[in-house]
Amino acid sequence: MTKETEREALGLPIAGIIPFSATDWPGHLTATVFTQGCPWRCVYCHNPSLQNVGTGSHHFAEVLELMERRRGLLDGLVISGGEPTMHRSLPGAIREAHRRGFLVGLHTCGYAPARLAVLLDDDRTRPDWIGLDVKALPADLPPVVGCTPAVAERSAAALGLVAETAARTGMEVQVRTTVWRGGVVDRNLDELRELVAAYGFDLVVQQARNVDADGVYRLTA
Repeated sequence: MTKETEREALGLPIAGIIPFSATDWPGHLTATVFTQGCPWRCVYCHNPSLQNVGTGSHHFAEVLELMERRRGLLDGLVISGGEPTMHRSLPGAIREAHRRGFLVGLHTCGYAPARLAVLLDDDRTRPDWIGLDVKALPADLPPVVGCTPAVAERSAAALGLVAETAARTGMEVQVRTTVWRGGVVDRNLDELRELVAAYGFDLVVQQARNVDADGVYRLTA
């Protein structure tokens, strides 16, 4: 690891580590890390402690050491959040994991397509698989995630960007959304499915858990 890459990679704020997961990258056994910080406030978010930006409680060096110890036992590393793409240190972290021979999966909501484009343009920083959360149709997004209409329209470009990259490079993709009964995403789910299908993907639908009638997460719901 060069000093520059080390500074970039080790700056990724890690809030939590799952040493072994069979669910975060379909068909793969992974270690999964959760970055600290997210620009959105999804009504159904079950881990609001990850929303505020912070330094994290772990260093990426711990993640690399874990991967080295489990080399041959794990298929790769998944970087989740929070929202990983809000961190300038993400490209360095992916690049270093790739340099060591590890596959990398990325969970993202695609809130910043320009940042995502830079990540995907370089094969050293391009994830081998992306789990893209399409939270809602652009018109429905602001009340679901707490963003402005302008941000909602801008973030919609992420789906096309991921689709183009997948077609060009063979990068694997899962597109998913989260619904709650009677919510705006649920009501317009057929239209969202059609939108995702137009880019060549099947939409994976997840049910929000422990939410009230408005979709707001309640631990005791």
